[in-house]
Amino acid sequence: MTAGRNRSFDKDSALEKATLVFWQNGYPGTSLTDLTNTMGINKSSLYAAFGNKEELFNQAIKFYLNKHGVVHLAELFNTEQSLKERVRNYLLSIANMLIKPDLPRGCLICQSTSEIAGSCLPESSATIINGINQQTILTLTEFFEKEQQVGNLIDVNSPNTIANYLLTLQFGLAIFARKGSNLKELKEIVNFSIGQLHSPT
Repeated sequence: MTAGRNRSFDKDSALEKATLVFWQNGYPGTSLTDLTNTMGINKSSLYAAFGNKEELFNQAIKFYLNKHGVVHLAELFNTEQSLKERVRNYLLSIANMLIKPDLPRGCLICQSTSEIAGSCLPESSATIINGINQQTILTLTEFFEKEQQVGNLIDVNSPNTIANYLLTLQFGLAIFARKGSNLKELKEIVNFSIGQLHSPT
């Protein structure tokens, strides 16, 4: 019995490269040739390591979320700052990522969400994206509920409404970044939005 052939590439590095291709082109705009050329592997190696295009995309989404998505939440829990400052820093952290010169512009989650409406994503991928958005809303809602309970938030709107507003704002920032807006313009949008948040400080 012969030993299995070792892969001649780093799987994590290849997945990161694939993520950047999907991020730049979107799922329907990305071909297997785009992926193999960027990842530096052939199609048989891609299938062996990741499965088909759909399975690779699903892994890329999770990679993106862990590396470029959830990291911004830390800004909300810096209790040395006021609520407005924390929310502003959370949004600015996202804004900075959206226009980083070494990354594709915009947000892969936002881009993929828009592709769901046009039936451009496989069903399994759409389920993952919808689940991520639902979890983001849940996390933000729970955050604002706690801030309300300790007196940091005074608002006629419910925590869930504020959470939905923030996710909508994040997607709007991503679209503006994608179309070429600079950091100054994104900051102006963030600073204006913070004015909609009512807190004692």
